[in-house]
Amino acid sequence: MFKKLIIQNINMKNKFLYLIILVFAVQNCSAWKKNLIQHGSYDIAIKNAVIDFCNTSSLANKDKTFYVNYKGYDSIISGVSIFGDVNKIYLLYGIPQSRVPNQYFEFNKKLFYWYDDKKGKDATVIKKLEEYKVIDSITSIKEDMGYIKDEDKKGVNYFFCKDNLLIYKKEKSSTALPRKLKNNLICR
Repeated sequence: MFKKLIIQNINMKNKFLYLIILVFAVQNCSAWKKNLIQHGSYDIAIKNAVIDFCNTSSLANKDKTFYVNYKGYDSIISGVSIFGDVNKIYLLYGIPQSRVPNQYFEFNKKLFYWYDDKKGKDATVIKKLEEYKVIDSITSIKEDMGYIKDEDKKGVNYFFCKDNLLIYKKEKSSTALPRKLKNNLICR
């Protein structure tokens, strides 16, 4: 009888210990969500997407540089896509041979960059792109330097409620944001 009480006591202690471990595990898994911002413009939506992407997607571990797209669908929903980039930006005698991104966000030693028509050139972006080896200086143009589209490359599309950026849906995809919104995100 005494032996049975000791075993029951040990089992209760183990259950209590497991419960404490479970509570800490759940808190640590969602601690990154505290970094998300509820209200803001498209650049806040991009940063929220990047934070979620780095903390929830296995694709975040496949590359060091990511190209980001943003699209406003209507007055309620906006979209952000994140794809690992396979292309370089070439500078021929210091002159870019393609459109150069002018915005970036560095997170978890990864670079996320995009082009914003409303903002001008920023020299710090070029330096950051060079640091991550996205830009390559060349002295002549070769045929195989064109834009590469990797059909097997996966990314994540995010759809945000503009009034509350904490309400969003995401989907893995092999294409960037669709032209028309098919996602049934309910914004309240």
